[in-house]
Amino acid sequence: MSIAELTTKIEGLSIDDYNMVVMLIDRLSSRTESYEKKSADEIVAELTQSMKKSDLGYTKSARSVSSKMKEKYAV
Repeated sequence: MSIAELTTKIEGLSIDDYNMVVMLIDRLSSRTESYEKKSADEIVAELTQSMKKSDLGYTKSARSVSSKMKEKYAV
């Protein structure tokens, strides 16, 4: 969806729905400042640790979760 299409849809909302969209955007915008910035090395270390946990059975693989969701919700 283009920005123009999105703008048109937002402008066509009722006043209550429009206010809700504005509130959500404000809340999401204020949260981005609280995200911790990480270097590429830190991200790689976290992903490596996550893969090790998965290999040891502490977590479920994304493939396993995805297949179960497809079965459950017939996606």
